[in-house]
Amino acid sequence: MVTTELSSRTPFERYLHSGRWWLVILAIPVLFALWLVVTIFTMGIARFVPLNVSGYLTMYLAGGIILMSSAVALLSLVAVYSDRQYVRNHSAWKPTILYHLMVIPLLNVPIACLYLYFRHRHIGIP
Repeated sequence: MVTTELSSRTPFERYLHSGRWWLVILAIPVLFALWLVVTIFTMGIARFVPLNVSGYLTMYLAGGIILMSSAVALLSLVAVYSDRQYVRNHSAWKPTILYHLMVIPLLNVPIACLYLYFRHRHIGIP
């Protein structure tokens, strides 16, 4: 029985070579926007609710978002590497290695937005 190259791969290998790594990069600005909304909401209700309610919102909800954002920033190293290979194979755009600076906390949101913008211009997806 002859198997094709695509069907002989495991699901992880198929995802590794797919063009969906941009979703990890998209999670960086989305999580930042979610953290910003939670922080503004908490600051807005802080004077109307007891201190422990706003403290729980800040500590658990915003803290959980920050923890997820840190994990996504670390995963962005793999995502940028894999997506750069995909983009180089499917378009004329050659993303530089500087996009790996997405790991740095204060730079990750603008760099992720720039990467997604240029990826959209050359690939069309997101």
